[in-house]
Amino acid sequence: MADIVAAFGASHSPLLVTKAKDAPPEVQARVFPVYERMGQTLLDRKIDVLVVFGNDHIQVFPPDQFPALAVQAAPVFRNVASEGRMPDVEGGRKGDATLGFYLTEYLLDAGFDPHLCRDPVIDHTVITPIHRMGELGIPLVPILQNTVAAPLAPPRRAIDLGQAVRRALEAYDEVDRVGVLATGAMSHWIGTPEMGTIDQEWDRAVLGLLEEGKVEALAGWSQERIDAGGNAANEIRNWISAASLAGNTRGETRLYEPEPIWLTGIAVMEWPIGPLPTSPS
Repeated sequence: MADIVAAFGASHSPLLVTKAKDAPPEVQARVFPVYERMGQTLLDRKIDVLVVFGNDHIQVFPPDQFPALAVQAAPVFRNVASEGRMPDVEGGRKGDATLGFYLTEYLLDAGFDPHLCRDPVIDHTVITPIHRMGELGIPLVPILQNTVAAPLAPPRRAIDLGQAVRRALEAYDEVDRVGVLATGAMSHWIGTPEMGTIDQEWDRAVLGLLEEGKVEALAGWSQERIDAGGNAANEIRNWISAASLAGNTRGETRLYEPEPIWLTGIAVMEWPIGPLPTSPS
């Protein structure tokens, strides 16, 4: 039985890497140490594998074959070729293909229909936070939800996914200690005239609900209200999954820094690990 010993959410804007030094020095000084402390926390808690709730940006999957849910199972991950400016690691970043395959089987039994992806490529949804945390060398299992191409699963599905992954991990005995990372969000627009706009009120509403342990309320937002945070705001589904997996505890915001140069509010949150509901919701 694996123990969940850490659950975090973190923004994954690629500009945190490719334009890291373009933000004001005081912003850099507030942001980068928080990511580094998150990485050190994962090392201090001696996790064996990091499960990442993320999303593809039409880099791994083509737009006409876009799965609602995918689990990436590979022993090594390499950067997708279309994001050539993202930092790579010699020999690639470690993955845990066995756990990825197991999670796919478990989710199928739990009523989901995940795509098992053996393609060993990752985009900035994973690369950005891992790089900013310090390239920890911890094996990865990315779980990718569709947050890009309609039709989208209802946000409520992200709650069910988080709980199912928690139960799967707690029934798995090949690793002892697991960390969880949700990436993406907050409000942002990509490829539209609004790009660079940050809706701080929207961001604060999301973070506030998660701080209060009200993930059900956040998952109850209409698609229209989610879209009000931008055409990329659907990434909050990843945070909903992590909050649900952690037991819908009160999230602790470690960072919120709205930075237009990076096109979004940069946020980091940690959830204490609490009990799940006694039966699947």
